[in-house]
Formats: sequence, C-alpha cells, structure tokens
Amino acid sequence: MKVYRTDQIRNVVLLGHGGAGKTTLAEAMAYLAGITNRLGKVTDGNTVSDYDKEEIKRKFSISTSVIPLEWNDNKINILDTPGFFDFVGEAEEAAYAADAAIIVVSGKSGVEVGTQKAWDLCEKYKLPRMFFVTDMDIDDVSYRKVVEELQELYGKKVAPLHMPIRENGKYIGYANVVKNVARRYTDKDKKVECPVPDYAEEYLEDYRNELLEAVAETSEEFMERFFDGEEFSVEEIMGALRINVADGSIIPVCMGAPVNIQGVRILLNDIISYFPNPSMRKKTALDRNNSSKFEANYNFQKPKTAQVWKTIVDPFLGKYSLIKVCSGVIKSADTLYDVTQDKEMKIGKLYILCGSKSEEVAEVHAGDICALAKLNDVKTGDTFALKNNVVDYGPVAISKPYTVKKYS
Repeated sequence: MKVYRTDQIRNVVLLGHGGAGKTTLAEAMAYLAGITNRLGKVTDGNTVSDYDKEEIKRKFSISTSVIPLEWNDNKINILDTPGFFDFVGEAEEAAYAADAAIIVVSGKSGVEVGTQKAWDLCEKYKLPRMFFVTDMDIDDVSYRKVVEELQELYGKKVAPLHMPIRENGKYIGYANVVKNVARRYTDKDKKVECPVPDYAEEYLEDYRNELLEAVAETSEEFMERFFDGEEFSVEEIMGALRINVADGSIIPVCMGAPVNIQGVRILLNDIISYFPNPSMRKKTALDRNNSSKFEANYNFQKPKTAQVWKTIVDPFLGKYSLIKVCSGVIKSADTLYDVTQDKEMKIGKLYILCGSKSEEVAEVHAGDICALAKLNDVKTGDTFALKNNVVDYGPVAISKPYTVKKYS
C-alpha cells in the first residue's frame, strides 16, 4: 500500500446495534476496493474483519478490526466495531481514533438501543456522521419508516440522500435526492438511469426540498436564491453538504443491500465527498515543557507525535500497538519518546493492518493509522513524541462493560 497524505485520508468508524450489518457492510466495501475477490459472509466465518476463532464461532464481532481501503486515490481506514454492549470499550477506542462515523441501522429492525448509543458516542467525540440503512433487499423493509424514526429522535437535520425504488415489493433501484435522478440495478452493483416511479415522486420531492432548505442556510446568497425559486447545481449542493456534514448540521441517510453490494459504491464515494480529512479536525495536547497547549491538529509539518488508541495481543499475530499519528510524519526505525512511560524507544517497522494481515510501510503521515509490533511496555493511551518536544494527549477514556460489578 502506498503512502497517503493527510488530505487523502478518511478515518471512519462503523457503529450500531449488534447484528445491524456492520461487518457485512465492511466486507462489501473490502470487496469493491479489491482487498478480497470473494464476498465473505458472517455466517460462513470468512469475512476480513471477523478473523478471531471466537468471532467465527459466535458469528459476531468481539473486537475492532481495521480495514484500509484504497478508493479513488484516497485511503479510507474503516474501523469495524462490535455492536454488543459487552464490548463497548472496543467501540469507544475506535470512535476516539476516528474522524467520522457511519451508524449502521437494520432496515428490518429499525432504530434500536445500539443505534442511540452509537449516536451518543458520536456526540461525545464530536464526530460527523451518516446513517446507513441495510437490508433493503428484504421485501417488507420500510426505508421511510426508519427515516421517520430517526427524524423523530434527532430532528430534521437527518436528511436522506437516497431513497429505494421497489417493483412488486422487490428492491430494484434507488432515487438520488442530490441529483434528482433514478437508477435501476441491472446486476447487483451495475445500474442504468430510469424514470422516477409515480408513487415515489412525492417522497422524493419532500426529501429534496428538505435538503435544499438545509443547503440554503449555508449562505445568505443561497437563501435568497432558494426563496426566489432558483435551482442549485449538483456541485453547489455537494459543496454545501460537505460543510453541513462536517459541522453536524446535516446528518445524511444512505441505504442499500450490502449482501448484494448494492449502495456500497455510492457510500464509499459519499465518504470521500462529504467526510472531513484529519487536517480538518482539532487535536491538542499538553506541552509539558511550559504547561501550554500544543495544537497538533494532524499537521504533517509539526513535530512528530502519535497516540496508542488500541492494543492487540493475539497468539498468532503477536502484540501490536495501533497508533494514530497526530502530527508530523513517522518513519520506520524512528526513535520516539514514550511520554507516558518516560522512556525513549526505537519503534522498528511500521505496519498497515487489514483484518488479520499486516503489510510493511515506510512512513505514515499525520492523521493516518498504523501498527507497531513487539513494544512490550507500551499501553493503550500512551503518547509518543520527541525528547525535545514532550507533549501529552492524556489517557483514552474507556467505559467498563455494564456486566462488570465491583465487590467489596
């Protein structure tokens, strides 16, 4: 895998209720990005992210997996998290490391407790987010009902970017709210333009008006044009959406059937189009030299700093410390100072993890995620810096599972 600049990176965590379809979505993304030439299934125990023998046996995620995707000359680090509350710490670590989130909602089950907990986690870490509604291939799934549930909970800032088209109850295509056109699937991910069905026109118009109103609020010029009845171009809508999604004033809703890879290519494009790269996010540390604030902000030109956001100890993989580079460019064999442990160390090789596989890389730019091997004394939350620039990002705050009890 090649080295990517900060502005080419998107760090995206998949959150949601257990069984909503996060791993299936991650698998479809990996398939489209060319990581695997076979679409794995959770039930078959052959997905990229659920590689642990307990995950294969139980058929659900237990720990967070990293899946880096190369897409349209960008890199998307997908963090696939467990949805069951026993493993809440895994989701919190991933949300801490991410710059945006996709909250996966089962179209069949609708909004669940895990959906709301995922939202709360996004609020905690101020993450821009989208909803992705799965199971569109199931005949009796109502996308409109899920959207209404989400809007009832979170308001009109929840804005669908697409809506399904059905024929005799079957999911056969979608309408694009931004472009105001419809597409019909011809074979899984392949599609052709088609007319918007009569029954869908009213809902498409409502969704589009809500979206255009939100776009109009981004500037006085747009507001005047909106009230004058002028149309916005697709480029203007997308530009406004990019601003709205980043500041949380619009929460897009996308949908599809990942089991058939439908809607997933659109989602990957939307991630690149609307989610911020790390340099658009804030990241500060305490400068221990003068007790001032060090504003790293994922700037590759600043001194090297990083933080360990997760530790993997596996009998087959060994020990990996997953880090996110907060500033500068870290290279293999660099000597860094572990501020938390108060010791200098040579970090050795840098690895990009993809599920259970690792690939060596020469350097990693600010905002990117990589793994360091065999650093036995290093722990989750440790800050790496240079000896002449001692800064501290503080611990990674992780909740205890609700099953943990304290006995006196």
